[in-house]
Amino acid sequence: MPRGQRSSQPIASPKGRTAVLCIDLQPGGTMKENVLTFMDLSRWAAALLVVVNHARSLILVDFGGVQNKSVFSKVLYLATGLGHEAVVIFFVISGFLVGGLTLERWQFRGPDIRTYASARVSRIYTTLIPALIIGAALDFIGLRWFNSSTIYTSVSQYHIASINYTIVSAMTLPTFIGNLFMMQGTLTQPLGSNGALWSLAYEWWYYCIFACTAAAMTGSGNKRFAYLMAALLIAMLLPAKLVLWGLIWVVGIVTHRWIKSTAWRPAPIVGIGCFIAALTASRLSHNVAAFETNLPGSFLRDFVLGICYATALASSSRLSRPMRFARWHQELARFSYTTYLFHLPALLFICAAAYQVAGLPFPQQPHLAGIGYLLGAILLAYAYCLAMSTVTERYTSNVRQRLDALVGWASPRIRPSRAPEA
Repeated sequence: MPRGQRSSQPIASPKGRTAVLCIDLQPGGTMKENVLTFMDLSRWAAALLVVVNHARSLILVDFGGVQNKSVFSKVLYLATGLGHEAVVIFFVISGFLVGGLTLERWQFRGPDIRTYASARVSRIYTTLIPALIIGAALDFIGLRWFNSSTIYTSVSQYHIASINYTIVSAMTLPTFIGNLFMMQGTLTQPLGSNGALWSLAYEWWYYCIFACTAAAMTGSGNKRFAYLMAALLIAMLLPAKLVLWGLIWVVGIVTHRWIKSTAWRPAPIVGIGCFIAALTASRLSHNVAAFETNLPGSFLRDFVLGICYATALASSSRLSRPMRFARWHQELARFSYTTYLFHLPALLFICAAAYQVAGLPFPQQPHLAGIGYLLGAILLAYAYCLAMSTVTERYTSNVRQRLDALVGWASPRIRPSRAPEA
């Protein structure tokens, strides 16, 4: 959408009439194009950081095992170890897009749980179900024909980020069902080698708690108490860490309110500089006992990073010129969700097959050959994820329409909007 246009979404008012909710993209309005472009950039960059982190932990030795450490190797490992920080960024963006936008709409017209549920289910499961099936298939093929490296049966020797369990033990039907119902990290392990799925379960339960809480805040009558009790019950049944990290998701909601208000926002150089400093500090804090083994310490680190990213996002609204390559950022962000769900089983399969067929060893030292292997694996994984997105994530709106028709819900008539979908 060109800068300065307005995105209008016809919605049903409480009395059944059609109302229009506008996202104003005027320079002096409630939401600026640069904010949306900054989020697009953040989404694809965060997905890339996760992929790079997993690929590096798989293909290159841990930093402690690096021979002849140099400034280059230190910078390389610093830059390729930001996967955890990328997840924190995802949480804030999700809170902004899902929580912030939904709360704004519900305050205008009252809660609409059915529409919200339809949007969340179609968005998540259109890509998740194929990711579980195809990821499991890659794991079974790798275990059966490409396991001479023993990665599927003895993964602990490889120290892969997000995989701290035996892969073969997580390749079961109960684990598949548990992941289907977002129980990974609570009652089951992530399915097979797809250790990255832990954060998706976090997000899903944030969606549920938020929906009940927001319905209690914006609804009327006795249902408000029922929604509040439902939110409290869900929170009580979930692990304390999952619920605590939900405050980072709430930062996204607050950021949405901040940007839509007339409140002061820092200059971009201040906001983005603050975020870069927090990102670097967070990365350097890894393996520090005060953060790694201490729940309050690790939460404080991530919470501060989330606030600093939110500050950078808010400051982007003060950019005096349109951000460059906006269309590229938007296109790259379109398959960031698919990338997150599909990349890890693919990376393991690539390395296992290369070892089995070509004798290509891993992990390697960060020399020219090792870095070339790393880049090649990342490119192959990205090509695979892009291809998967064309038959999964791209059809989210179609799945939502079919879901609405199946259960007899009327889909709202929504014109195309520049706002990214979380």
